Amino acid sequence: MFKALLIGITALIVIVVGLWFHGLYRTESALLEQPVYRVLKQHEPGVFDDVLTEYRRYQRNEESRERFLNYVNAKFSATATRSLPRASQESVLALVRDMLTTAQKLKDAPDDACFRFWFPEVAGPPDLLKTIDEPAQARTLELMAEVIRSSSEQPRQPPDPDSVKDDLARIVDGTYELFGSDAQMLANTSDPRADRTKVCAITNSIYERILRLPPPAASDLLRAMAPG
Repeated sequence: MFKALLIGITALIVIVVGLWFHGLYRTESALLEQPVYRVLKQHEPGVFDDVLTEYRRYQRNEESRERFLNYVNAKFSATATRSLPRASQESVLALVRDMLTTAQKLKDAPDDACFRFWFPEVAGPPDLLKTIDEPAQARTLELMAEVIRSSSEQPRQPPDPDSVKDDLARIVDGTYELFGSDAQMLANTSDPRADRTKVCAITNSIYERILRLPPPAASDLLRAMAPG
C-alpha cells in the first residue's frame, strides 16, 4: 500500500511540475513573441527575469495591466540609460528625440509627470498610460531595445569628456541665458523647494539644444552625459 501511495504521490508531483513548467514556458513565450523582450533576454537576462516575474504577477491578476506596463517601461528605461555610452549614434538620437516628444506631452499633465519622467529616482516614474497611448509606448520600448542591442552587439567607445566639453559649455551658457538662476535647480532636483514645472522646462530646453547640434556631436554629447 505504501509503495502504491508513493508511486501515486510521485506521479502527482511529476504532473504538477510538468504543468508548472508548461505554464512557465507559455508565460515566457508570450513575452518573447515581441522582439523587444528577445533583445532583453539575450543581452540583459537579469532584467528580463525581473520583467518575467512581474509578468507572472500580472497573469495571476495580482496587479493591473497599467502597473505592469509602467514597470516594464521603467526597467527598459534604466537599462537603456546604462547602455547609452556604447550605443550607436542612430539609436541614441532616435531614443532621445522620442523621449523629448514624450516629455513635451507630459509638461502639462498633472502630478509632476514631466519632472518624474526625467527624474524618476526623485519622485518615482509617472503613470505614462494616463497621457501616452500604448502604441507610442511600444515605439519607445523598440527604441530602447535598439540602444541595448547596439551597445551589446556593436559597442562603441564612450566619448572622451574633453571632446565634448566645448559643446557642453555652449549648452550650459545658453540655458543660463534663457532661464537665469533658475537653471541652478538642475543641480539639486531632490530639493523640495525646486519648481518641478520649471525643472521640466529647463530639461526639455537642454535636450532641444543638444539635438540641434550636428548628429555626431549631439550623439557624442548625449553618450558622454549618460551614466555608464
